Amino acid sequence: MKKTFSNRWVVRRPFAVLVVAAWLAAFSVGAQTSRDTVPLLLDFPLLDLPYQTYASRTYGNFLASYGSPSPRQSLQVTTNFYSAAHFGLKKAFKGVEPLVLKELLTYGSAFLFDALTITLPLGDAWLHEEYHRAVLTRREIKSANEINSFPPLGQGAYRVYRITDADLEHLHDNHPNDWRRLQVAGKEGELYLLQTLQRNNFFYHQNLPNLPLYWLTTISTGAYVRACYKASIDSTTAELEKKEGNDMLARDFTGPDYTAWVYSLFRPELRYAARGAHPSGVGINRYIRFTDLTSEELEFLKKQGRLQWLNFLSPTLFGFSKIRLKGSPQGDHYGNFAVRSIITPFGNDISVEVWYQNPKYNFFASLHNYLNKDKQFVGIEAGMVDQPILNGRIGLSPRLMLWQQPENLAFTTDKGKLGGLLGLKARANLGRFTPYLEVEGKTAGWVMGNVFLEENIGLSAGVSVFFR
Repeated sequence: MKKTFSNRWVVRRPFAVLVVAAWLAAFSVGAQTSRDTVPLLLDFPLLDLPYQTYASRTYGNFLASYGSPSPRQSLQVTTNFYSAAHFGLKKAFKGVEPLVLKELLTYGSAFLFDALTITLPLGDAWLHEEYHRAVLTRREIKSANEINSFPPLGQGAYRVYRITDADLEHLHDNHPNDWRRLQVAGKEGELYLLQTLQRNNFFYHQNLPNLPLYWLTTISTGAYVRACYKASIDSTTAELEKKEGNDMLARDFTGPDYTAWVYSLFRPELRYAARGAHPSGVGINRYIRFTDLTSEELEFLKKQGRLQWLNFLSPTLFGFSKIRLKGSPQGDHYGNFAVRSIITPFGNDISVEVWYQNPKYNFFASLHNYLNKDKQFVGIEAGMVDQPILNGRIGLSPRLMLWQQPENLAFTTDKGKLGGLLGLKARANLGRFTPYLEVEGKTAGWVMGNVFLEENIGLSAGVSVFFR
């Protein structure tokens, strides 16, 4: 379930839109650090295996598998949605003078667009729910995304539903790591969206007005975590139960995400049926309330809420998509960074990501600090973006990760297990339309955006469209 706050805030306080837009414009005046080289990039991952094999079995055929897109596919659809809209808004106000007015109109309109579409299909909340659904589809469980039915603006809570208790019980009792990942996958998708937009703005010199979306998403994801350790969250649960009644298929898969997540973290041996009967008397009681949590569970959840403030630690949230480090006869050198705090099946991943660009190379690297209940584990990540070979006819994007994560992704263990990921994306530069092929292999372990917690080899293919 995704609980949103931004739409109600915008509708009830329209004057605040102008205030925030002016504030964003003030920050953005000095943010245009370089000439656009790829004003718009749209990426269409048409094939994603083996995920689409599971989706095909779940929904009946390969064509139907697109109705439950993989994390990679839904991420790129939403990235395209915002990138195209922000590109259009930027072009619409291109000739406006003076600069401050242009920035005010560009960022103000982007803020309104992002706030009013965040709960529409393809928007941020849609992506949140599709990341939940991908975990279910991986285990061949059917589901539906309520946002695809165009619910009323400002509804507040949105469901992943049309799931039987038997399916949820099987997932909970037989695949506990996937179950815990299921609860928090939505936020994972939203933060991956921010990373993708930030990287695209940096490496492709896009200078798109993504800033309002950065703030709306960072505020909303953090606020949702913090809302789940307040007694008032139980009113949301009561509203859902009243709305759904005795219709099992109308129920969300979990209710408030993070109360369910922390409840499962601390009770790994508890069977799903032990939750008792649903208040209507039909089915199992799916939703975990604030009052169901122990003081220890609440304190751990509060810690996660505090850690969400780390997601504001990036110059990109203050209007600086690229920071010029130095100049050279060959061209300028740029850098930037972002800190991310992501909730995982075993606890949390706090990472520091840095980007570097010079006239020849695009680099990124991350240091990961994986935390479970009492122990910290370390991981590193590095890669390149579209490194040209064969006189620029091919662009290569290699990626390497090495980590030590909790053994069996357990919450309480103090034992670590080594693992890693190796990936390579090759893009054929044929002009505006550039087909690509990507191969990625990993050991057992959690990786943002990869639905498989066990070892896996994946193959994806698609086409990118560059508007230069």
